[in-house]
Amino acid sequence: MDTFNNSEYKLLISSLLNDTQYIKISNMGKIAGLRKHAEVLVRKILNIGNNQKIMLGQIKNNSDNSAVKKGLNELGDDLSNELIKIIKIINPLGIDGTHTQHTADFSKQEVDSIEDAILDLYALLFIKYFTNIEISIYVEPQTLHIFSLLPPIIRYKTWNYLFNKDQNNIQVVNKLCLSIIKVFDKNIAYKWLEDNSKIIKAIPYPNADDIKKYKSINTFEIMPGLYRMSVSLDFDSYNNMYDLLYDKINDTRTSINEAGKMYKNFEEAIDYYNRVIIEYRNILDKDFLDLMEFVYIGRKSVEELK
Repeated sequence: MDTFNNSEYKLLISSLLNDTQYIKISNMGKIAGLRKHAEVLVRKILNIGNNQKIMLGQIKNNSDNSAVKKGLNELGDDLSNELIKIIKIINPLGIDGTHTQHTADFSKQEVDSIEDAILDLYALLFIKYFTNIEISIYVEPQTLHIFSLLPPIIRYKTWNYLFNKDQNNIQVVNKLCLSIIKVFDKNIAYKWLEDNSKIIKAIPYPNADDIKKYKSINTFEIMPGLYRMSVSLDFDSYNNMYDLLYDKINDTRTSINEAGKMYKNFEEAIDYYNRVIIEYRNILDKDFLDLMEFVYIGRKSVEELK
């Protein structure tokens, strides 16, 4: 079976990132490279290996490409429609960037629109993952900790999509609130909380058994006989999610991210990611680890770029 393999795309991804992110290049050249990068991301999302030819124009309902059709079917209607919507943003400009009929350069705004759509594709990888595992307060905390090592905008796009699909999901609401702080600021987070107060106050609150199970999942043995509890949701101190999230926004500790410092992009996070992933590699879900390793392929640290 011809499925996507990270190792087969390391050189291509590294070259594309170098050309579109790390060297000075015309907007026309950048858009052409971003289109190819988008195609690699689509292959990853649809799990299509390099033995099968695909084009972004084939990412549509009733595609004539059997591999694309199979991948979209497996993705499901909602995520397939989301993928198709993203590709409709990327492909027209991407085609212009590769054809000689377009002789003028592209604007920064046009480049920015494609780069934002690329971030949507990154988010879709994790939306697919969290949908498949049915994200909840019982998800292994190691997974969420490693996910926090992604640029905040990808986390925001992921949680925001999932919130719009399931507004009763405590973990999604919690993580979306935190990501809003990271991407924007606390004032925006307060506004989001107030705008959605009716929804959030109506979320069913965990009972005593739920809380006990949550705590057990978040308790680690740090040495023989010595355990540490690491919980991000203090259910015992509240009786509703609105008050819990309000105080979480107000907490000074949410002014920094889980890594203990703020970072905006892959390049600022990669050194920390490389150190932490060594500790987690053997205990993370293999599908999630594969995704994390994929998104960091070809990334250079801030120090390397100096």
